[in-house]
Amino acid sequence: MNKTLKGIIGGTVLLAALGGVLVFLNKTEPDPEEESSSSFALDETPLWHAHADDINRIVVEKKDGTSFAAKRRIDKTKTTDLDGNEVTEDITNYILEGYEDLPMNVTAIRTLATRAPELSSTGTVIEHATKEDLTRFGFDEEVKVTYSVDQNDDIVFLIGGKTPVDNQRYLRMDGSDTIYTVSATAMDPFMEESSYYIGKTLKEEQADDDKTIIKSVRIERKDLDYDFYFEYDPYYSENSNGGSMALHVMKEPIYALVSGDKSAPATHGIYGLTASEVIKPHPTAEDDKKYGFADPFAVVTTKTDAGDNWVFSLGDSYQNEEGQTCYYGKLDGISCIYGFNADDIIYDDLRAEDIISRNVVDTFVWDIGKLTYEADGTKLEFSGIGKDKSDYVLKYKGVEQDADGLERFRKLYTYVLQTKAEEIVYDEVDLPEKPMAEIKLERQDGKHGYDIAFYDAGDRKAYIMVNGDVRFRCRKSYVETLVSNIKIFDDTDKEFTMTW
Repeated sequence: MNKTLKGIIGGTVLLAALGGVLVFLNKTEPDPEEESSSSFALDETPLWHAHADDINRIVVEKKDGTSFAAKRRIDKTKTTDLDGNEVTEDITNYILEGYEDLPMNVTAIRTLATRAPELSSTGTVIEHATKEDLTRFGFDEEVKVTYSVDQNDDIVFLIGGKTPVDNQRYLRMDGSDTIYTVSATAMDPFMEESSYYIGKTLKEEQADDDKTIIKSVRIERKDLDYDFYFEYDPYYSENSNGGSMALHVMKEPIYALVSGDKSAPATHGIYGLTASEVIKPHPTAEDDKKYGFADPFAVVTTKTDAGDNWVFSLGDSYQNEEGQTCYYGKLDGISCIYGFNADDIIYDDLRAEDIISRNVVDTFVWDIGKLTYEADGTKLEFSGIGKDKSDYVLKYKGVEQDADGLERFRKLYTYVLQTKAEEIVYDEVDLPEKPMAEIKLERQDGKHGYDIAFYDAGDRKAYIMVNGDVRFRCRKSYVETLVSNIKIFDDTDKEFTMTW
């Protein structure tokens, strides 16, 4: 027997012993509803004894005709011994028969064998119980449990109703008319439905040593006339500059940089995807229609560099018992409909505004190869080469700059880095003939250049055009200050304005 199961069994025996303060009912006592703890006297009877590891199958049958069975499975699990060496141990688990294709809550299923491999009563209620007695003590709705034990006869017992005393249930052995009370904790696993033992985690968290890259994520929603589409950009893996940018960019509904923390539930939400409840294992086509998957509310398609193509769908919404909004959900490849709390997923109400980084320019100053500013008749042209400030060689209008010139170049660019996408522009707009200001940037390595133009949008706002697309709006005062800073660049007696 493994150490874990020995500990669980020991705890079960101790629980039964602690529960031994209870019990003694006889035929002459009133109905259970009228009994009280003062009616009980100590009366402990051993009912059965087995080792949990020797239980190879558990069958639970209910009066409503439903039943489920769990069979033993020995899993080899890697662990570490006291000396820190990796070893492989045999761990006894149990799997629901007929549901082997679904995720399992193996910890919960194991309690079917480990909660009551041996049991003593906490009291004897009645001997030679009549049919009326059985009904009185809840055996008209009894739950029948069969333990199949290695090299031993089956252990079969029937669970009745709850007693008036907390944490107690009535029980009798199969073929016996003696009714006992036992710890309800030992019986709880058998009172659950089979769906309780189906795992709610559809996809495990990504392991630290798993280098799989999510290449793209597309989110389609019935309530929107556009999709969200995120794509992995290796540039941000190689050029993070210590920032908080994600390794993905949003390409639909507009192109935008996204915040790493804020966008992670959208780009990596498939990992650790966990439902709040199991709704329908092995659904039929009619079930799919019933729960809204004939016309799903949302479809999320995730593709990886390993060739995976995971499709997660949300069906209709519903209210759970706590009044919270939930969605029926399915992951292709898992034949089960689950319930997901809306607070635990982002797909149902994702907005681009919630996850974009707000930064328009992200190039590190010492990565700049060429940079040009134009505003109100003033044009500033720079070129540079180097790895950092210590070796960066800057030329302005073809003339190499000293340390003061380099610092003034850096300060003006620092203002540009503050350009913020305050509003997203989804629709086409009519632009004025000329921009208020333009910025053109090329990296030394030729990657991720920018061509940015600012246009008056009216109402004290300005459009931001990036590489030919009008994507955002910002405050017009930001652009007016940028124009002013550009115009005073050559007047080194004047300091740049860094606020607006």
